[in-house]
Amino acid sequence: MVFWEGYVSDEVMGIFAPIVIYWLYAGFYQLLPPLDEYRLHTRKEEEEKNLVPLSKVVKGVLLQQLVQAVVAHALFL
Repeated sequence: MVFWEGYVSDEVMGIFAPIVIYWLYAGFYQLLPPLDEYRLHTRKEEEEKNLVPLSKVVKGVLLQQLVQAVVAHALFL
């Protein structure tokens, strides 16, 4: 038994849980600069390889997640 059982249906959790987990993981990755020794790539490597601005990436991810949520909702109907 979980605390949200009476408030949120399994379908809603199936739609939003992956999106929330993604943003938590991405936020954690953005908080890593003080811990540079634990990063997968150095800051210099990231600056050289990341040619797309962060704002464009966020817009693309939000669009993809919107489509994902709409399709999941349609499948749960």
